[in-house]
Amino acid sequence: MYVNKKYPIRSLFSYASNYIVLFTLWSVVVVLLYEYVGWKYIAVPFLPVSLIGTALSFYLGFKNNASYDRLWEARKNWGAIVNDSRAWAFMLNTYLKKPLNATFGSEEIQAIKADLVHRHIAWLYAHKFYLRHKRQDWEHTKELNERFRQQYQAEFGISTDLSQDLAKYLQADEIQAVLKKANPAAGLLNNQGQQLAIIRELAIIDDFRLFELQNHLNKLLEHQGKNERLKNFPYPLQYSMMLHLSLRIFCFLLPLGMLGELSKSSELLVWLTVPFSVIISLIFYFMEINSDYSEIPFEGLVYDVPITSITRSIEIDMLQAIGITNTPSPITAKDGVLM
Repeated sequence: MYVNKKYPIRSLFSYASNYIVLFTLWSVVVVLLYEYVGWKYIAVPFLPVSLIGTALSFYLGFKNNASYDRLWEARKNWGAIVNDSRAWAFMLNTYLKKPLNATFGSEEIQAIKADLVHRHIAWLYAHKFYLRHKRQDWEHTKELNERFRQQYQAEFGISTDLSQDLAKYLQADEIQAVLKKANPAAGLLNNQGQQLAIIRELAIIDDFRLFELQNHLNKLLEHQGKNERLKNFPYPLQYSMMLHLSLRIFCFLLPLGMLGELSKSSELLVWLTVPFSVIISLIFYFMEINSDYSEIPFEGLVYDVPITSITRSIEIDMLQAIGITNTPSPITAKDGVLM
């Protein structure tokens, strides 16, 4: 997520440099053919071009709205994870404060609370790992994106090995078992539920408290499923492909239509076809790439929901809730980017 008020133009144009060159070359070629080769017939009426541009504007607006809805839904899901994670720690502090079984002392109860909190943090890391790394063919893979993705992984300490993150909170045998599962995060929630069953068998909690804690795990599983749906199901690709094709057609016809309009006033104004065509084409292109990157909110790029920072914030809050003061440092923005 970009957090500075002003967005650096150089970063924006780094995504569009190839298109700037392409739009400029095509506009120059059109003007040269019209002025010096004498192909006057390539100038087309501007009305059909404007109609295509109007239709394209509605199409882009629809996709931008849909993409923003996906981005905002992802942020709401993680906001719910923040709240329910804190609630999990508070429930443990409340429900495990006075054990029913008098054979367990305060130190044993504290160890049980710490274990349940550690398991929850491990789930957060596993879920984040699943979302953060590329899994689908429709996610952005061009060289520039890969360079940025690797840069952010290095700057923010985003691990590419899940076992390293889990090793801080789980035993080695459980890590090996979890990593063999198709969905490690779901496996960790299942293990968390099994741990609650063991605590109930030891008479540390009663059935009501077991029911409440298990229901809370179900809520976390629901949040996980919502995020995985956004990760695994894109904005319908048939709409994206048709929009991209329509944008190409419009950018191809635009200098031809501009040529017809500007040539009516003066032969000198014909050369204004080049800057006007490039600027208008870029505006439409920027609208498309904005929606294109917003629709996938977990890629590890600058437009993402900052789930690395959110996970660290939850980790700190939960550790402090059970009395642990030696916590990791919060993740802060670097060059205006917060992961």
